[in-house]
Amino acid sequence: MRRVQAEDGFTLVELLVTTAIAMIVFGATLTVLDVFQRHNSADLLRNETQDNARTAADRLARQLRNVAAPTTGAAGALEQKEPFLITFQTIDATSANGGGNPTHAMRVRYCLNDTNPEDEVLWMQVKRWPEEKAPAVPVSTACPDLSVTDFETNTQVVQHVTNKIGGNEKRPVFTYSAEGIPQTTSVEMNLYLNPTPKQTRPGESQLTTGVALRNANRPPTAKIVATIVPAKNVFLNSTGSTNPDGLALTYKWWKDGTLQSVTTAEWEDKEESSGPHTYELEITDPSGLADKAKETVTVP
Repeated sequence: MRRVQAEDGFTLVELLVTTAIAMIVFGATLTVLDVFQRHNSADLLRNETQDNARTAADRLARQLRNVAAPTTGAAGALEQKEPFLITFQTIDATSANGGGNPTHAMRVRYCLNDTNPEDEVLWMQVKRWPEEKAPAVPVSTACPDLSVTDFETNTQVVQHVTNKIGGNEKRPVFTYSAEGIPQTTSVEMNLYLNPTPKQTRPGESQLTTGVALRNANRPPTAKIVATIVPAKNVFLNSTGSTNPDGLALTYKWWKDGTLQSVTTAEWEDKEESSGPHTYELEITDPSGLADKAKETVTVP
């Protein structure tokens, strides 16, 4: 007669140990997956932030290269230039009809909002107008300037900026080629980016771009050299006057406060009376930017 085959199984202890080991392995796997997911999300956010910064830098470069021709009321290519703010007029490529504004000029302002120093925001604001003359430059220092009369659109172009984290004022967003608005010929933008500033790794990333200003009209510099020549003549030479942009200059001369008919760079005042005489020169470039020089000569 055949014996019935044994049907031995796992004991309760063996099942508990197996279950515990499975839970440990499964938990470790989930932990690894969670860390991977968090790192992946942080990487995606970092990449998105860097892409937004590159897009903003490219947009700023295009706008600055198409900066509107300056006027005597706003010498140079920039209307405002500060470490964390820049304002300028550029050509609106999206405008179909300029109306009274035939050049399609518009005002653009970039500023950094550091309300949260660990998550600063770079804003772009735009103002368009139908009139020929641009409205006055806004005096508000708020970022963004939410006055409807100052700007019509306000856009967050870059988030997670950390230029001023920890109260750091030595990492400006915008740096310029020279002091003084009329002398500015280039602009550099530096953005420090970090979506997770409380973590030591991977740390900040930096994006830098520089733009040369093609329409950076700079004022001329007037210079007079006065020489006394025989017969009490005074020879005045202003050929040393300069225009950084190489534009043609017009000349006006005054003697002792009286406007003269001379319009050349050199002038010989013949048979002048003895004593001191004051000569003034004003030079002007085609855009209306001007400079003056004065020289007092004592004729023997």
